Amino acid sequence: MKANELYQQGRDRGRNGQYKEAFDDFTQAINLNPDFAEAYIYRSHARTLTGDKQGAVTDFQKAIDIYKARGRADIADMLLTPLQALKNEIEWGDE
Repeated sequence: MKANELYQQGRDRGRNGQYKEAFDDFTQAINLNPDFAEAYIYRSHARTLTGDKQGAVTDFQKAIDIYKARGRADIADMLLTPLQALKNEIEWGDE
């Protein structure tokens, strides 16, 4: 499968609550295309939903770095708010 097909399959699986399978699809898409920022974002969501919040932070940060490298600071800046919220959840716990 191509990276985009794996990404789409991961999104479908995520919508169906198959977060581990979605994570695997996004990981495969990233392995095929390491600059696939959108796959990092969705893998971050899958990680959050499976309890790997630190991994989710790492993926969010990678997506931000890719967008900045593409000259899309506008998109990178939009991702800073959910990234900070996730960091806060880790620091303060789920209360």
